[in-house]
Amino acid sequence: MNTKAYFQNKTLSSVFKNWVLDFFATKQFFSEAKPQNKLIQSQTWADSHIDLEALALKPAANIVTIAAGACHALAYLSTKPAAVHCVDNNPAQLALLEIKAKALMHLPDYDAVLKFLALPKQSDNLKRYQRHLRANLSDQASRYWQQRNLLGRPRYYAFSQNLQEHGYYNLSLRCLRFLLKQLGARFDKLQQAQNLEQQNRIFEQDILPALQNPYFLFLMRRRFVLHRLGFKQNQISRVKNANQDEVSQILIQRLRRLFCDFALHDNHFAQQVLGQTYQITQQQSLPLYLQKAVFPQLRQYAHRVHPQQSRLIDFLQQQHAESIDAFVLQDHLDYLHPNDINTLWQEINRCAAPGAKVLIRSLGTQLPLPQRVFQSTESHWQTNPLRNQELQSKDRCALYGSLFVFEKINKSN
Repeated sequence: MNTKAYFQNKTLSSVFKNWVLDFFATKQFFSEAKPQNKLIQSQTWADSHIDLEALALKPAANIVTIAAGACHALAYLSTKPAAVHCVDNNPAQLALLEIKAKALMHLPDYDAVLKFLALPKQSDNLKRYQRHLRANLSDQASRYWQQRNLLGRPRYYAFSQNLQEHGYYNLSLRCLRFLLKQLGARFDKLQQAQNLEQQNRIFEQDILPALQNPYFLFLMRRRFVLHRLGFKQNQISRVKNANQDEVSQILIQRLRRLFCDFALHDNHFAQQVLGQTYQITQQQSLPLYLQKAVFPQLRQYAHRVHPQQSRLIDFLQQQHAESIDAFVLQDHLDYLHPNDINTLWQEINRCAAPGAKVLIRSLGTQLPLPQRVFQSTESHWQTNPLRNQELQSKDRCALYGSLFVFEKINKSN
């Protein structure tokens, strides 16, 4: 299709604009709240390599993390932790975590795990589920994966298709990618790039014009579209407070970094945005928890992953003082009111063992912690801004605006 000629026709342009608005302006797209009993994301959008470098986890560490897509939590097993508590209010995310962990534990070998969790169009995965996993799932996880959709297929059929295409965020990403293709983006050319120089040149010539198209910019100014892409209102405000540019311009900057600052063949985040499946022939491009080098340790320690259906604050209130060595909050603070952050940090401070670390990501570039959370505590926390920037610059996900690592230091020391 000649996109340029297509949009020069005023009538067709109006038709396209109305189609786009109708497509996004459904009831579910207007809704800011994400579904609470449906899968939000099938993979974690955070670089596990950076997590491990930032946290420097020691053996027998007690870890608390947001469950998200489970990739990062399973990667932590490579450090031989005492426990990885994965907290989420959404049972769908916990069911995903559990089936991934049980796949590591009960499937026959590494190749079977790779086929089950990484490769699309594997009809044998239905047999793998029935033979090795179903009986080992908890009742709650089993009910989730056995539930049928409108076509009468159980949810576990996702593993015979392409798991990475399932989930609220993944559907939004596919819609966004479809729109950009209609506006002329040539993602196929980017996939053919051989080095960073070619990636940069192709991005400027074949991707950026679509991102700067008036129709795309128009949609990125619509709040309901941003909500459907996963941005809550306080996240949008946080991004804008950090940079007075439009959200669309910030998105363009981060996509440029994702596609231009890291080799595509090493970056599964970029591959997923481009619509590719995992490149299993290149181990370094796989999520860490799917790499063969760490598989023996993950298989040995997968039973130490503990799904926790709860709010994070409620879970921490049930833990003993100074019992947790690492907290991985991801972008959880972006979703909270400052008063809720203050309450949460009080519990983190109480539960944190000496030397404990807290990992925080944010869509904005500023620390999402009010200054008052550090006041009136028996301990203080330190962070290294230069180290934070270094870690952020190496994070291949590239879609967050900042990363912060805090370490608990007793005042008596």
